[in-house]
Amino acid sequence: MYAPTFGLAELPFRITPDPRFLWYSPQHQTAKEKIVYHLTQSVGPIYLLADIGTGKTTLAKRIIEELSVDKRYKIVFAPSPNLKTTNAFLRFIMDEYGVKTERSYEKSLKNFQAFLIEQHKQGISPVLLIDEAQNMSRDMLVLIQHLFNFSTNTEFLIQMALFAQLDFQPKLKRLPSLLSRLNLAKLKPLNLDETKDMMQFRWTVAGGKKLPFSNDAIVEIFRITGGVPRSIVKVAHESLIRAAVDGTKHVDKDTVMSAWMDITIERT
Repeated sequence: MYAPTFGLAELPFRITPDPRFLWYSPQHQTAKEKIVYHLTQSVGPIYLLADIGTGKTTLAKRIIEELSVDKRYKIVFAPSPNLKTTNAFLRFIMDEYGVKTERSYEKSLKNFQAFLIEQHKQGISPVLLIDEAQNMSRDMLVLIQHLFNFSTNTEFLIQMALFAQLDFQPKLKRLPSLLSRLNLAKLKPLNLDETKDMMQFRWTVAGGKKLPFSNDAIVEIFRITGGVPRSIVKVAHESLIRAAVDGTKHVDKDTVMSAWMDITIERT
């Protein structure tokens, strides 16, 4: 790979959601602070709506990392709730919290409520983060709404954040009572300056210094990716591979265009 060619300790442009490589644009920072506030202050559930590839999963993992060091929070992460039944989804959540399930759905819910009450007495706040929430069925969303009913007069007994793609919104609109109880945070694609800053940040984390992309190359990356972070990372990665194969330590616009052609060929 190209890491030795450019004197890097590791690869800076991998599409895996490594929280170390999450660059906070102003909107990422705002979304993170808003979500953490809702989770830690028990002011109600929240959902993050984001385009594909804008960093919602990485943001979720960063939040988990930060909250996990505080023993007041017991965190469960549901990465993709596409289980076949609502009962299976409830069992998954309860198993992750270490709560006994029953054959009866209603009895399982009672056990979970008792668990939440006991956690509250001990000063512990269970936190549930659900990624790819757009995969949830209507009945699963109704279950989420039911969990909101587990509360005291002043606070919720379980804190929830849902991370979803844009097609989650139509599902919520068909459940107005649920939608009315959820707070909203958003992520959008980056602009040109943010694209450059994000690339430089990842390059620095990987042990690099000056970003080897020309200004024209960065503009081209922004143009063809539309500012979507995951696409930026993939194009930058392929461009660096091509540069290393060509025996150069500089990435220009032509290199980016060639890399992009390789990517598009792979998709066909």
